[in-house]
Amino acid sequence: MTERLTRAQQRERTVQRLLDSAEELFAERGIHQTSLDQIAAAAGLTKGAVYANFGGKKDLIAALLQRKLDDDEPVPERPSLRSWIDTLADSYESNVPRPETRRFAMAFVELWLFGMRDEGHRGALRDWLRAVREHHAREVRALGDDLPLPAAETAALLMALDIGIGLQFMTDPEAVPAHTYTRGVEALLGVRRAGGSVPR
Repeated sequence: MTERLTRAQQRERTVQRLLDSAEELFAERGIHQTSLDQIAAAAGLTKGAVYANFGGKKDLIAALLQRKLDDDEPVPERPSLRSWIDTLADSYESNVPRPETRRFAMAFVELWLFGMRDEGHRGALRDWLRAVREHHAREVRALGDDLPLPAAETAALLMALDIGIGLQFMTDPEAVPAHTYTRGVEALLGVRRAGGSVPR
């Protein structure tokens, strides 16, 4: 039987197709070299579908970033420090080798450069970075007060580890394996491993 979708479901499917196309083309060609016509064509849609769901490239970029933020996995409200680190580590180490993670990372570098070069488009990138830091900061605050650094600084450093280790892993995985992220989080939070020492 043919699947029958509601209007809202059809619109959501269209939005996701456009975002998938934009992410892939931004990663492959760069933002400036990718037109809305090309994004629509890659999604099997018309340019009108882009404007029906987004105001233009700026809104498309903001939606792409928001989708990644919405994909973050929830954590328990009051996790132990060890269980929280293990959850971060399992998620990071299992996801960073995936092709779709690499695709987003390449698109993200393009989005970063786009925002850095063009002040008019910097707001979406800045807002997204702030939202990710605040997401991490809320999780850190839930761990309690006995941590080496304030929650906001810890969140900024967690993001630096996430992005920095990820880009190095994708370029040189033998020299920078995925578990380097876990070791960095443990060192940042002053957590000692089973052997009794802070990871080096």
